[in-house]
Amino acid sequence: MTMQIQKLIRKCTAGIAGLIAALTVAGCTQQAGGSSASGIPVTGKVTLTVFDVGKADAMVLQTANTVTVIDTGNKGDGKEIEKFLTAQEIDTIDNLIITHFDKDHVGGAARVLNRLKVRNIYVPDYKSDSDEYLSFIQKASANQNTITSVPAQQKVEWTADDASFRLFAANETDYGKNEENDFSLCLYLQHGNQKFLFAGDAEEARQQELMALKLGEVDFLKFPYHGHYLPTTEQFLDTFAPKVSVVCCSNKEYADSSTVETLQKRGVEAYYTNDGTVTVVSDGASLTCTQTKE
Repeated sequence: MTMQIQKLIRKCTAGIAGLIAALTVAGCTQQAGGSSASGIPVTGKVTLTVFDVGKADAMVLQTANTVTVIDTGNKGDGKEIEKFLTAQEIDTIDNLIITHFDKDHVGGAARVLNRLKVRNIYVPDYKSDSDEYLSFIQKASANQNTITSVPAQQKVEWTADDASFRLFAANETDYGKNEENDFSLCLYLQHGNQKFLFAGDAEEARQQELMALKLGEVDFLKFPYHGHYLPTTEQFLDTFAPKVSVVCCSNKEYADSSTVETLQKRGVEAYYTNDGTVTVVSDGASLTCTQTKE
């Protein structure tokens, strides 16, 4: 049987060698200086996997000894996280972060809790009446999982190996009708000189809050709200000036054309998950990015 193999190589400061059979591969390397946030030389790596699950967020963030899951996609997407981790003989998630309770973020959580052990669960401090949210809460209760609701204007901080994490809650307790996106928990990660920002589905109000934190520029940005272009988009990108960004979208519900253009104009190395699962590896001094499509 003949396999058709396509290559797509994005040239950055370094190329990516190698091809996985029957997969489309894209890659780049971004470089900058590096020791850990405390000044201690980084000895391990941080690996981020952003899954190709359509217009939904599902990510796994791994340090040498810990696993953090950020969102679980739609109802059927929990199996992708399960399959990915069990293939590595991992049966425990240290931290499960549900940024907010839209079905394309919390949908797969019940399955994840059903199939894997979870030590810590972090959620925003509000409730939903969606079926996906209720399934998640019921499964967590059945498992006797502890859920930490992060109150408005608060943050949770922890370290894992040589990476530091800061999880920021939204400032307000009410953003108006149909504004759940602005409740998004947002994660800031530093590993050596490499800084990551995961912006959930932050819309205008939440993006303004994130900019007000004065976190400085980041190397990686999980682009907010599936690539929707908002009045704050350009200011947001100028504030954080990411070198690499991943947009979670589908062929049918692609990023706004203005967003694509804005990222291009700023020279951001942008990956769109409809083109495949994205893997980002930090060694503390540089990022290596690859994309695979089954």
